[in-house]
Amino acid sequence: MISKLDKRRKQILAILSKVPISSTQQLANLTKVSNETMRKDLDALSDEGLIVKVHGGVALATGNNVEIPFDLRASKNVVQKKAIAHRAVSLIQPNDTILLESCTTNLELARELVKQPELLETLIVVTNSFSIVSIFDGGRKCRSMFFLGGWIHTSQYSASGQITAETLKAFHLSKAFLSGAALSNQFILSGYYQNDVDFQKNAISAADEIILMIDSSKFGQNAVFSVSPLSAFDYVITDKDLSPEETAQIENEKTRYLFAPVQKNP
Repeated sequence: MISKLDKRRKQILAILSKVPISSTQQLANLTKVSNETMRKDLDALSDEGLIVKVHGGVALATGNNVEIPFDLRASKNVVQKKAIAHRAVSLIQPNDTILLESCTTNLELARELVKQPELLETLIVVTNSFSIVSIFDGGRKCRSMFFLGGWIHTSQYSASGQITAETLKAFHLSKAFLSGAALSNQFILSGYYQNDVDFQKNAISAADEIILMIDSSKFGQNAVFSVSPLSAFDYVITDKDLSPEETAQIENEKTRYLFAPVQKNP
């Protein structure tokens, strides 16, 4: 018979299989135990080599790179991301300077822009994504393109780190298109990695309009580091069909909710 202790530790491993990183507090809340009990569980799992302690929390022991590879993330919720990107492209105006951060939803937005070459050739694009650079043929398909340098993050096909985030401060952007790891029930956006959070905070400061693109699987979730309340964004685009109460709560924060319905197969 499985003891409560073994059952809880299996539950911890199951939780960590679904998120890159989780904090002690989050795991304690999810398993309904005290922080002290959770720390003992995590110490035991670490001693067994099943988890690793990283900056911001703990993760499954899958090697030095605990992040989910970009290709794997890009293969999830594809239909939802396409719908969100299709809705987002309508916000872009000729001659805009836009930021497309490295994320799988912006990959779909870049593909949408390629379908509108007359618009794309007027745009100045700022990005830290090698994948987006490739989609735009090294910048040949847009008016001009600036790549934000930094540490090359091979599994994510991007540049990241303090240099990347600091370079962003030099720009005045028309629009910044951002995504996020989690959006809580209190509509607080959060992320798992401090570098990503710093990048997004600087993007919010640099842009005239900030657009959050987030699929329905991220709602009601909490990550490790807070980015900002939803009120920092001008638009939130999602495939989640929010209730009138949720919509009112968002729009009371002066943020416009744009629904991106998923096209169902006939």
